[in-house]
Amino acid sequence: MYILIKAKIASKFELEEYYTLDEALKLYALYRMDMDIQNGKADEIRERRD
Repeated sequence: MYILIKAKIASKFELEEYYTLDEALKLYALYRMDMDIQNGKADEIRERRD
């Protein structure tokens, strides 16, 4: 859950008080999907330039 805190998606307090483990894991999965999409787009742009 450190990644959610570091990315400023949720605070430690929010994760402890407001989110269940299942909800926190869903937030993490959405965050990773977004990062994968961004990385894929960046890769496509680099490939087009080369």
